[in-house]
Amino acid sequence: MSAQPGAARSSHTGWRREGDSLVLELEFRDFSDALAFLERIAFTVEDHLRRPDMCILSYNRVRLTIGNPHHAGLTAAEIRLAEKVNPLIDPDSPESNAARTASP
Repeated sequence: MSAQPGAARSSHTGWRREGDSLVLELEFRDFSDALAFLERIAFTVEDHLRRPDMCILSYNRVRLTIGNPHHAGLTAAEIRLAEKVNPLIDPDSPESNAARTASP
């Protein structure tokens, strides 16, 4: 089930745009890896102006959504947040056990 989904912008490989938000779905080996990934994100973005909505879709799938409910469209803050999260979702990175998954 691993495939590279369309990017929201070329510099945000893996993210796709849904309305005024950036969305990314990831698949992990198991539930523990999915939770560990969410914890890494929490510590990484704690000092950021915005934080992604994080949802566990099943025992090993996670969905991240970055948007701004107070502003129509994506702003530089949302793009910066995606850039801050990107190193944590690189499947080749030693910090990540994630595999990008194709979106419906």
